[in-house]
Amino acid sequence: MLLKKANQLLADNRLKEAEFHFKTLLDTDPQNGEALFGLGRIALRLERFDAAVYLLQRSCERLPNMLEPLHALADAFNGVNSPNDALKVLEYAKALASHNPEPHYYLAQHYLTHGELDKAHTTFAQALSLGLYPVTAYILLELVQLGRFDKQHNYTSNLHHLLTQTNNLHLKMICYYALAKSYDQLDDIEQATNYYTLANKLQRQLSDFNTDELTAFYQQIIAHNPAPLFTNIEQGFKGTITPVFIIGMPRSGSTLLEQILASHSEFASIGEDTSISNHVVAFIEQQTKLPYPECLTALTPTLIEQGRAIYTNRLKQAKPIRAFMINKLPANYQSLGLIKRLFPNAKFIDLKRDFNATAWSVFSNYFAENEPYFCSVPEFKTYYDLYQTLMAHWHNALPNAIFTLEYEQLVSNPKEQLSQLFGFLGCNFEPQCLDFYKSKKPVSTLSKHAIRQPLNNKAVERWKRFEAPLRQLLNTQQTN
Repeated sequence: MLLKKANQLLADNRLKEAEFHFKTLLDTDPQNGEALFGLGRIALRLERFDAAVYLLQRSCERLPNMLEPLHALADAFNGVNSPNDALKVLEYAKALASHNPEPHYYLAQHYLTHGELDKAHTTFAQALSLGLYPVTAYILLELVQLGRFDKQHNYTSNLHHLLTQTNNLHLKMICYYALAKSYDQLDDIEQATNYYTLANKLQRQLSDFNTDELTAFYQQIIAHNPAPLFTNIEQGFKGTITPVFIIGMPRSGSTLLEQILASHSEFASIGEDTSISNHVVAFIEQQTKLPYPECLTALTPTLIEQGRAIYTNRLKQAKPIRAFMINKLPANYQSLGLIKRLFPNAKFIDLKRDFNATAWSVFSNYFAENEPYFCSVPEFKTYYDLYQTLMAHWHNALPNAIFTLEYEQLVSNPKEQLSQLFGFLGCNFEPQCLDFYKSKKPVSTLSKHAIRQPLNNKAVERWKRFEAPLRQLLNTQQTN
């Protein structure tokens, strides 16, 4: 009964209460594998990866035939930058349940994340051959995105069959995205548009707010970060590491730029890291008893120092640690004022891409988060406008800290654009930056399939094949 309550609290993201119940269970039964698994999952959620590894290893020892603790342990090993240990765990899970497609899927995802595309394709295909399961929809989506099919041999029949076998709206949505991408690659624009629209309509039903509800929040960010606040902010600050933030809209090329920069001898990346919004902001809110961004008005030198320490400790977990540490979470643009107060030497790269190209790329890709601007063109336009307004404020308030880089210019004239960018950052362009695609560094974003190719401009005008439906989607939905 206590275990059931603890798991429900965890499912509701009530972590402190869940932790209390799991620990209570362990007080009476120190060998309780389910309680250890629960605490391990909490540690994962809180990004306490060392603790997660310890707890989940103990859980796996006590639950030797359960797959979920093994998959969680692999995530924890990846969190402590031990991909080889993660791989061993995932291979063991696959051997333990060789007739279950789920461990095949997780292993294939690991291969995909680390650039082993052939191994990923083979393992996904093996998983598909094991029969119909809930995970089959996700397997098909990954196989479609790998793109190794043609008009004679493809996955459309598998997807149509799966649609007849499930009433689960979420799985139907995944199938619609996969069908849309299939027809997209097969050059059937009408069918692709139909399925992209179906997928997005289903996902829009899962979001619980409208983007224009964020307007007041953005206005408050501007109000609580007046330009004069930053006039003399860099005086007296000395930092051994320069934090570099790639910001902008989703699907604007942030993964590409991150991989290029991370190939430089002085750079390393912590990926799409949420430490600023999830940990630093949460700490300041707790200390000031004020919500963000109002809490910024109550910042003291001590709070700034403590907030800086939280993010610095996150950087110290990275392997390797270099002079320039990249964070490529696009939404960090909402926190530029706070970041600049924590790190007066921070640099920001505002990565821009043509609106139509960005809007279509967002609409035609599946995002696990059910945000309205990810699944509606008009909602995305509202989100884009909010971003533009806020960035205009930041460019005015922090004119020397932000470099604007256009995706189209980057892919058409990379050496010149990168030379200018590196000059802004305070170092020199290195030729190996253009060999980024040869790296096996982990990439877990939506670009993980495409990032293993040399720099090219294939994506620049891809949206134009869908120009008419894009205009119709924007105009029709705006009047609804």
